[in-house]
Amino acid sequence: MNRIVMQGLITLLLLGGVQLARGHGGGHEGPAEGETIQQYAQRHMSTEHHIDDFDIGSFFQLHDLNRDGLWDREEIEAVYGVHHIYSQKKSKDDEEHQKKAKTIVDTVLKALDKDFDEKVSLEELQIVGLDGLPNFDDLGAEGHHYDIESEFFLHHEEQYHNTPETQTDESYNHPEDLEHFAHHEAIERKEAEREAIFQGITVEEALAQHEPHEHEEAPATPPPIEQQPGVDQQAAVNDGKPKFTRPPPADDPIRRFQEAKKAGVVREEWGSGDDGYKPPKTPTERFKKNLPYKDRFQYKFRRQWGDF
Repeated sequence: MNRIVMQGLITLLLLGGVQLARGHGGGHEGPAEGETIQQYAQRHMSTEHHIDDFDIGSFFQLHDLNRDGLWDREEIEAVYGVHHIYSQKKSKDDEEHQKKAKTIVDTVLKALDKDFDEKVSLEELQIVGLDGLPNFDDLGAEGHHYDIESEFFLHHEEQYHNTPETQTDESYNHPEDLEHFAHHEAIERKEAEREAIFQGITVEEALAQHEPHEHEEAPATPPPIEQQPGVDQQAAVNDGKPKFTRPPPADDPIRRFQEAKKAGVVREEWGSGDDGYKPPKTPTERFKKNLPYKDRFQYKFRRQWGDF
């Protein structure tokens, strides 16, 4: 990694981790004893950003959000994390924050924009180098890009609570931890206030609904299904859900013709009686003795394409 890139790490990419690390004190604000600035930059990029090596071109492409080959004003603001929540908290109000954003972008353009088109190209960045990017940590523009949860994990959790011994309740006592938990409690409080209004209860009651109850009774086991006499019924348990095998309906074709065959045996033969030689109409009549085959099972030929 060349000198320009390494120096640029100090002016821009190292800023976020340094500010958050100050809450712990001792050895986290810069190079350790006997560590060169290049070694510190490499360690920082590896531990906090999970990037072991990069050049100016890849750095430029990473922050070219719309992939048009240029940094516009909004992308320059993104490089410094101007509108990140951490940066906004250091502005008194929105008017002051907008002035800060304009100051940062104007300063960067003055240093890098050689053709005065209000944008920065890769070539212009290469001429000046990353060490030519101004430092705005005094304004709270520390280069944060991610949401609060990701920043907390990247700059704090991953460094100071990365073992079972440092993940106990007693270990989360740093100022960053207390601020992070207070932020979550504020969010939960606002949600409880909305629920309380909707349900017509107090905020404390709404909060209590979300707390775990230690002595909750286990759900009662449903009683076994009793077999009913005279009904063809089978209870089978599958994933806790009973299943039943019901008898076939009365108009089931198989059952209907089985009964018709039994009735046809005891009736008069075909050709005798008042009905004589009339064509059979019911299943029982089709099972009369001596009935011609063509009348017993009469097929109709289909004549339309849609019938096939």
